[in-house]
Amino acid sequence: MGRIATSVRSFSKAIKVIYKMRQTDQNAVTALTQRPWSLSHTGDGKPRYDTFWKQSMFVVMDILLDWSMHNILWYLCGISVFLLQKDFISPDYLKKWSAKGIQVVGWTVNIFDEKSYYESHLGSSYITDSMLEDCASQF
Repeated sequence: MGRIATSVRSFSKAIKVIYKMRQTDQNAVTALTQRPWSLSHTGDGKPRYDTFWKQSMFVVMDILLDWSMHNILWYLCGISVFLLQKDFISPDYLKKWSAKGIQVVGWTVNIFDEKSYYESHLGSSYITDSMLEDCASQF
């Protein structure tokens, strides 16, 4: 009898889903997903809030979230994959996670040159919206 592969994608608000999933099925593939600075900035890099104190508070929250995902949450949740917005992945970043037994997958890689870079230079998997042509990236 074959094993059933299960995939769960989760953003920071649903971390307990990953934890419960791994408790239920140790063979499940689970992941944390991150776009750095997502609490304090929009997808195009603009500040999310107009007031200085509110923007500053969310910058601090972004820093804490990033630190917790890279130092605590990945272990507590028992993830096997870390999904990261494509612009933040480097060879050193891949080595760091590989040493922990975690595969890094970039999202969303939609331009041919970026796909080639991921395949030939990084040797890493990626998520794309189109296998046949270039398309606009979504944040």
